[in-house]
Amino acid sequence: MELNGFARALIAPEDDNAKLKTLDEFKKYGKYKDKGIFQADLQTAKGTTQSNITGMNPAITKVYGSNTVAESEVGVENISATLGVNDMPFDIASLLNGMYKDDTHGGYKRADKRLFKGAYIAISENHGFPVYYAFPYCTFTPGTGVNMQTDAASPVTVHDTFTVTPQARPSDNLLYQIFVGDKDRDPLWKDEETMLAYIVDGFNTSGASNPSTTA
Repeated sequence: MELNGFARALIAPEDDNAKLKTLDEFKKYGKYKDKGIFQADLQTAKGTTQSNITGMNPAITKVYGSNTVAESEVGVENISATLGVNDMPFDIASLLNGMYKDDTHGGYKRADKRLFKGAYIAISENHGFPVYYAFPYCTFTPGTGVNMQTDAASPVTVHDTFTVTPQARPSDNLLYQIFVGDKDRDPLWKDEETMLAYIVDGFNTSGASNPSTTA
């Protein structure tokens, strides 16, 4: 399937049981802010730039016997994705980096080993129709670091990068699912919100979401 570009990304904060949870920062930006899901796009993050998904092939181990291959053992996928955006909002970026708000001194601090967990959906296109790579439960970590450099003849800008590591959703062992938003190609496709309700436990298509309050 041909993919054309990287249009946007959806990120839903989740608790340890992969259920949507309430974070005030996620209620401030974008199309799904009333439901606590952040959409990275041109308006909210000055555009998404890349989502490089690797490790989608399962490990295959050949088992030999009687001087030939007797069988093959199929392992699990070791999937990892990068998420790049031009200008992620400071508060969202801080949470994705595993930091949390300092209500006394301001800013966001890194003071323990907590990591941000949530659903991640990267959205491309196939000849005019959206294609969704949906990962219902992931761990987010920062990129390799921040490389600040002096401006010279042209400004030197540092953009945002994150590493996304999917894992199986505890409730049904779902690792990822791909959707094509076109009823002619997939008669069971309904709409984006119906897909979100399936991928993000706690997303409600009829009104406000019903997120977990677990930290």
